[in-house]
Amino acid sequence: MATRKKAAKAKSKAAAKKASKKVVKLKAKPAAKTAAGNGLPRPSSKAWGQAGRALDGVRIFDFTHVQSGPTCTQLLAFMGADVIKVERPGVGDVTRGQLRDVPKADSLYFTMLNGSKRSITIDSKHPKGKEILDRLVKECDVLVENFAPGALDRMGLTFEHIHKLNPRMIVASIKGFGPGPYEDCKVYENVAQCAGGSASTTGFRDGPPLVTGAQIGDSGTGLHLALGIVSAL
Repeated sequence: MATRKKAAKAKSKAAAKKASKKVVKLKAKPAAKTAAGNGLPRPSSKAWGQAGRALDGVRIFDFTHVQSGPTCTQLLAFMGADVIKVERPGVGDVTRGQLRDVPKADSLYFTMLNGSKRSITIDSKHPKGKEILDRLVKECDVLVENFAPGALDRMGLTFEHIHKLNPRMIVASIKGFGPGPYEDCKVYENVAQCAGGSASTTGFRDGPPLVTGAQIGDSGTGLHLALGIVSAL
């Protein structure tokens, strides 16, 4: 009888000890989750990509075409931004048909620069089109464009008009030249490489300089603009 009592007493002590351990453990868990040793939240323990991406919730009004602008907005899309690409009705981005290897399909040139985006065609000269453009300005966080100089203004989307509709809008532009005698010129990769001097680093020792095959002007500019936009955000 005494042995049974001792065993029961020991069992209840062990159970009480176990219960107190559980309570301590449950109390300590939330504190461990909310702060690391430096007082900051602990890093996510979820697998990569499952805890959300850097630009989740950011909406981009993508007014870009060909390569430099689409490189920028593609990078933003990869980081989680919702990119709405505006294209010309009936034509779309000119690269849809450039270097096409599959008949009646978008070219690889287009698809490699415009993945993870949503496209819409808008006639900016039609009243309804202008209404949609204004709505997009109000609902987006960033407008990115690489039109010829003055094109956005001619569409009625001046900096003043944009900021009247959405004071927080970040407007990011790619242009060939800054202020100066050439600022109104249209620029493509070859012109940028020659005017900037990078073409002088390639070519033949006894011959003329050559433009590099790698599109350092287009994609390089897009990369720098993406970093500028992230900093502005």
